[in-house]
Amino acid sequence: MAVRTIIYFSRLKDGAEDGLIKDLKSFFPADALRDMEGIEKVTICQGHGTFAAVVEYDGDFEKIYYSYISNPAVQAFHRQMANYLEDIPDSTKPADLPIVGDVLYWEGSKVREAVG
Repeated sequence: MAVRTIIYFSRLKDGAEDGLIKDLKSFFPADALRDMEGIEKVTICQGHGTFAAVVEYDGDFEKIYYSYISNPAVQAFHRQMANYLEDIPDSTKPADLPIVGDVLYWEGSKVREAVG
């Protein structure tokens, strides 16, 4: 399989941007993510009232997501994020989530379809 990308979107609660920037590093579940098979990289983005988590993974997304959502450290992270976000992912079904996945990418002089 190839490394794939998904992006999770949510709206920030009013006035939450500064607090999230200040607090996120202290409760981000880095150790738990490091131990999960398949998750390669996570980038958190925010701006203009929007939050996005960009996740690069390798493997079966549904299996990786189930491992993610059932992890106690991730559950604690989601409880903290509830202070900042309008919607927290809590479904065990990825189809219920506000996510988008990669379909093509440009690298240098080439445009390619994203396949895994």
